Amino acid sequence: MRKKILVTLFTATVSLVLIFSLVLNVYAVSQSDIDELNDKKSKAEDQLDDINSQKDSAEDELEDLKGQVAEAERQLDSLNAQLDELNDSISAKENEIKEEEEEIEEKDNLLKERMVALYELGDTYYLDVLFNSENLFDFLSSYSIVQQIVEADTSLINELEEKKEQLQSDKAELESNRAEVQTVKAEQEKKSTELKSLQAEKQKVIDSLSEDQKKLEKQIQEFEDAIDDAQDEIRKQEAANNAANGKYEGSFQGVLEWPLSYSYNIVTSIFGNRTAPTAGASTNHGAIDIGVSYVPVYAPASGKVILAGYVSGYGNYIKIDHGNGYYTAFGHLSSFNVKAGDVVSTGQQIAISGNTGVTTGPHLHYEVYIGGSSKGYRVDPLQYTSHPSLIYH
Repeated sequence: MRKKILVTLFTATVSLVLIFSLVLNVYAVSQSDIDELNDKKSKAEDQLDDINSQKDSAEDELEDLKGQVAEAERQLDSLNAQLDELNDSISAKENEIKEEEEEIEEKDNLLKERMVALYELGDTYYLDVLFNSENLFDFLSSYSIVQQIVEADTSLINELEEKKEQLQSDKAELESNRAEVQTVKAEQEKKSTELKSLQAEKQKVIDSLSEDQKKLEKQIQEFEDAIDDAQDEIRKQEAANNAANGKYEGSFQGVLEWPLSYSYNIVTSIFGNRTAPTAGASTNHGAIDIGVSYVPVYAPASGKVILAGYVSGYGNYIKIDHGNGYYTAFGHLSSFNVKAGDVVSTGQQIAISGNTGVTTGPHLHYEVYIGGSSKGYRVDPLQYTSHPSLIYH
């Protein structure tokens, strides 16, 4: 699309340069050229509006992606905090297990030493306990104490083993939780990476649209400058023609006659917006087209011919000053019956219609200006012209 825009601008610029370079005794630049530039400017503005809309949409999507990335990063921070906490808990459990194992080992060694000692003493130990006891009750009490010590040591070791098993179970549960959190974290990191990638791609789209935006804005400005230059050229040419031929001294009465025989009443293109036959493009037509082929064209009111010559786009072209700021103009003529500077009367033949310039077939291009042909503006000729019952094709 950008290449097409640039080619269009280049073509318009080259065309304008070629138009300005023509050496004619008539207008080197016409309103048709300005209309063409305005159409191209309008299309560029439509493209700019479309790009602005795309950019606004992309920026909204980018903001949404930024929010999703920020949320993903927040969740990653939370998962990392959970992992840190789980790792700390697992380390604490490992330390407790290590302490329990050391205590078990210590108690186990102590019990083993006692058992070995009792074993080595054998019957002698029991005889010593018996002879050293004052009575049988004292003997049984002493023996019972020894047994209780052994049983207590064994019970303590069993309790320590159970505690160790519980700590290992707690550690295993913490490790399972850590594995789950690590799985969630890996998924979240993947999601975050994908979101960041989408964010980067969307930023590239916005940057590209911004470049297109700048280029179109520059192109529109160049069209505006070209339009200003063309209007200046028309004013200069009109001033030169007026200086050479003088202005019409008559006074326009506000009614224009039909510039053809009343039998020619088929309007093939109306004034204002219309759809061009190619690509359905909309253009602003500042005239009406009347479907005729090589028939006399008459002056719609008295006035002075200020232009009779070939004009880019219009082909053979006549423009008449009727006074009071009213002008009429006729394009695509095959031949002239008048020249610049001639004073004409209402109904006087001024030309033969034809097919010169840029046309889609023989017809009469009919314009009405108010306020001047360059400083003024074009209006619908049918609002100012007495005409027969018209047929629209």
